[in-house]
Amino acid sequence: MSSEKDPIASVSKGATKGLLEWSEEKLKQFVKKFKDKNIAFIQDSKTIEIAKEQRKKGEWVFFKFYIKDKDLRILFQLGLTLRKLEKENKDVEPLKEKIIKKYKKQGLHIAFFVANGLFGKYIGNILERVPTIDELTGEINKLFQNISHTVAFINREDDIPQKTSEIIIKIQAHSPDTFIISGTGGAVSICDKIKIGVMRKISSNYTCEQHIAEGKKVKEYTS
Repeated sequence: MSSEKDPIASVSKGATKGLLEWSEEKLKQFVKKFKDKNIAFIQDSKTIEIAKEQRKKGEWVFFKFYIKDKDLRILFQLGLTLRKLEKENKDVEPLKEKIIKKYKKQGLHIAFFVANGLFGKYIGNILERVPTIDELTGEINKLFQNISHTVAFINREDDIPQKTSEIIIKIQAHSPDTFIISGTGGAVSICDKIKIGVMRKISSNYTCEQHIAEGKKVKEYTS
C-alpha cells in the first residue's frame, strides 16, 4: 500500500487553509477600512494617522463607552487630534476647515471643547450630581447637542460689550448648571474682561472658577 498522501485531498486542504487565511486578512482590512472611512474626509495621511492614535487615549475610551452617536465620536476624536497638533506646534487650520465644511461651526465648537481640555473638567462637575450611568450618558449627550447653551468661545476680535450681553442672555435663557467662557492665546485678555461683565449680572447665582490647561486660560462658571 502506498504511503503517499492523497494529492487531491492535500490540494483541497491547502486551498481551504489559504482561503480562510485570505478571508481573515481581508476581514481585518475591511474592519480597519470601515473604522478609518469616518475620518477619510480629512484627506491628509499624516493627520489621519494622528487621529487614529487618539483612539488609544483614556478620554476617548471613556467617551466611547457612554456615547454611541457616530458624529459625536468623530468630533471627539478630532478634538483630541487638534490638541495633539497644537501641542506639536503643527498647523491646525486645514483640519479646522475640514471640520467646519463637514460639521459646520457647531462641530468645530465641539472639537474645540475637547481640544481645550474642557471635557474632563466638565465631567468632574457632572459626576457630582448624577448617580447613574444612564443619567451621565444623558448629560454628556445634552452637553454636546446643545453646546452653544453651555460654552462661549472668545476670539480676539470679539466686541466685549456685545459678547458679554450675548453670554448673559444665554445664561438667563437656559440656566445651565455650568457655563464656560473659553479664551486662548490673544483672546485671554478679552476673556478676562468679558468675565467681569458677566459676573456683575449673574454673581448672585453663579461662582467663578478659573481653569488653566496647557497654557490655555478658561473661565468657568458654576452655579
